[in-house]
Amino acid sequence: MKQAALIFALLAPPVFATEVTLLAAMGSKGILLINGQKKTLTVGQQIGEVKLVTLSNEQAVVSIAGRQRQLLLGQGYIASRNSVADTAGGLTLSPDAQGHYFADIAVRGISQRGIIDTGASLLSMPRNLASKMGVDYKQGAEARALTANGTIKSWQVTIAQIRIGSLLLNNVQASVRDQDNGPLLIGNSVLNRFQMKREQELLILQKKNYQ
Repeated sequence: MKQAALIFALLAPPVFATEVTLLAAMGSKGILLINGQKKTLTVGQQIGEVKLVTLSNEQAVVSIAGRQRQLLLGQGYIASRNSVADTAGGLTLSPDAQGHYFADIAVRGISQRGIIDTGASLLSMPRNLASKMGVDYKQGAEARALTANGTIKSWQVTIAQIRIGSLLLNNVQASVRDQDNGPLLIGNSVLNRFQMKREQELLILQKKNYQ
């Protein structure tokens, strides 16, 4: 039995995780708890895969393995990656202080942080972001989009290729809102390409095999 357990442990895919908590901010120095060890970093300094990018009295932006994350005082973040899930196409997301999940969306090399929105049918963006990303939205079908301020004009388009995190998706339907600002919403035209599950506070997106 012990031998079988040992073989299973050796064959099981490794899980890599980095846990970071912002403990205190003192001028240009931040005290971070990194995997249980207290470290003092100045802005721009990096220890292992954790870099302190910016710092204020109540919050910091850290980069973990090249990905940036905003932390409030006392807030922790776990950057977790399962090597098998990553190879098959997986993302692991942690919530912010309000419980929202974010991921980076890139189109033609232009990247923007978006919020996961299971209530949105499509990937949705304002027109200025669409223009910045090179999306020719005026060639799309005109429609109406519901916002907090009422119904506005929109265009429905198909984007040939987007990148979410490190993963590529082809032929993604999107809505371009007739407004100059507002968030990038990662709706179901993206999320339906994944199997979604939660493990404690983490949201895990596993790309479907046929996508």
